[in-house]
Amino acid sequence: MTLPSSLTAGGAQHAVSVTGNNQSESQAENNPTPCTPTCSANGTHSDGYTGAFEGPEKLLEVWFAATPDAANYTGPEPELCGADGQSAVRSGLRLVPRAVWRDMLDLVHCQILSTLSNDHVDSYLLSESSFFVYPHKLVLKTCGTTTLLYAIPRILAIAREHLGVEGAYQLFYSRKNFMFPDQQEEMHRSWEREVAYLDALFPEGAAYLIGKTNRDHWHVYLSGPHPQPATAPESPLQSAAATAAGSLSGSPTLHAALSRSSSQSTVHGLPLAASGGAKSDVTVEILMTGLDPERMRLMYVGGACSEEGAAGGRAVERASGIAQIYPDACSDSFLFSPCGFSLNGLQGDGYFTIHVTPEPHCSYASFETNVCGGALDLRDPRAIKRLVEQVTRVFGPRCATVTVFKARGSEPQQAMTLADASSGKDGLAKTLQLAVDAAPPSFAPVDGYKSVDRVLYEFDHYWLRYAYYIKTD
Repeated sequence: MTLPSSLTAGGAQHAVSVTGNNQSESQAENNPTPCTPTCSANGTHSDGYTGAFEGPEKLLEVWFAATPDAANYTGPEPELCGADGQSAVRSGLRLVPRAVWRDMLDLVHCQILSTLSNDHVDSYLLSESSFFVYPHKLVLKTCGTTTLLYAIPRILAIAREHLGVEGAYQLFYSRKNFMFPDQQEEMHRSWEREVAYLDALFPEGAAYLIGKTNRDHWHVYLSGPHPQPATAPESPLQSAAATAAGSLSGSPTLHAALSRSSSQSTVHGLPLAASGGAKSDVTVEILMTGLDPERMRLMYVGGACSEEGAAGGRAVERASGIAQIYPDACSDSFLFSPCGFSLNGLQGDGYFTIHVTPEPHCSYASFETNVCGGALDLRDPRAIKRLVEQVTRVFGPRCATVTVFKARGSEPQQAMTLADASSGKDGLAKTLQLAVDAAPPSFAPVDGYKSVDRVLYEFDHYWLRYAYYIKTD
C-alpha cells in the first residue's frame, strides 16, 4: 500500500474541528519517510504490498500513575514541548516532545500520519494502527510485522526521563492469534517468546491464553498494579509543570511486588464512581474476521472515494456507518492505497479506534474503545450489546471476538459506598449504579450471532469477559 504524496511533502495543514462538546485539534504530520524498510519488505502499507497483510494487532497499555493528576512532569520546560500550542492544557506524558515519540515508534517500525488532540488525550494515527497518550498512561496498538515489544525499554526510559519514575505502575499486553505468524519478526513469532521477554522486564507479570487453542483465541499479559510509594521530592521543573498538571505525586517501581490486597478503598488507585466521581476504567475490544466482501468494497480506493488519505477516510466514515457509532466525537481517519482503513476518535476523556484489512483471504477489522457515558455507556451490558451490534452491522464479520476489561473494587469499599449512596436524596439511583459498577461485565445476546465461547476471569483488580461469536445467518 502506498502513502499519498501529501504526506511526503512539506506544508502540513493545521485545522481545528469542533463537534458537539468535544473540541479537538487535528494536524497532519510532515513526515518525509512514512514507510520503513521493514514495512516495504513485509508488504504492509508501502510499495512492497504483496496482497497479504497481518491485520490482528499487538496492543500495549502502560500506566505510570494511577490518575492523570498523579503524573509528575520532570522533563524540559513545558513551553518547549509540543508544536501545536496546546502545552497550557497538557501535563505528564503529554508534555513529552513529539520527536521523542517519533524515535520510539521507529523501534516499532511505524510512523505518525496525523494527530488529534483535546483537553484530555493526544491521538496519533500511525502507518500501522494507533497511539494514544494521556498524562499518566499510553496505549500503543500496531499491526502487520511491527515489533511493538522492542519499544518497552524505550518507553520506560521516556517515563524515567520525563516523569521521574522507575518502571510501570501497571501494564497490559494482548493480541489475537496471528494469521501469518511465520512472517513476524523473531520476537513475535510465538506467544512463549513474547512472554519470556516480558517476564524479564516484569518478574511479577502473568500470561494467559483465552479461548479455544485450535480456533481463534486471545493472549493477554498483565503486570501490576504495583503499590505507589510516597510523593517524591519536587524538582525545579515540577513547579512549572504543576500549573498545567495539577497535583503531584510519587513514582512506582518496576519490580515492586504485585498488590494482592482485598481491602483497598480504591480500584488501582482510582476512587469508585460514587465516592469520587472518577471515570470508570472499562475497555472494550471487538476483533472481527471473515468480513462481508460487499461492505469491504468501501475500504478500497475507488469504493467510497477515489481519493486516498484523510479525504478518503472521511468518505468511508460516512458511507459505512462508522460515523454514526459516536456521532458527537471528533475523528481522524485515513484510507490507504490500494486498500485499508484506519481511524482514531476522541470523545471527552475517552478514545476509540478502528482498523480494517479488507482483502477477502485475510480480512480483519478491529474496534476498541474506552468511551464511557452517553448512549453507549460501557458500564451497562445493554450498551455493550448495542455497541457490538452496531459495529458488526458495519463490517458483517463471520466471526467476532469481544473482550471487556473492567476495573473492580474491593468488597468492603463497595459495601461502604453502597451504604453511603442509599442515604442520599438520590439514594436508590446511586445504589443501583454502584451495583452495576461493582458487578462483572456481562453480555446480552447479539442479534445475528451465536456465542460459542464464554469466559469470565476475576483478577485482583479487573474483571475480564471474553466471548467468541459466529454469524448465524
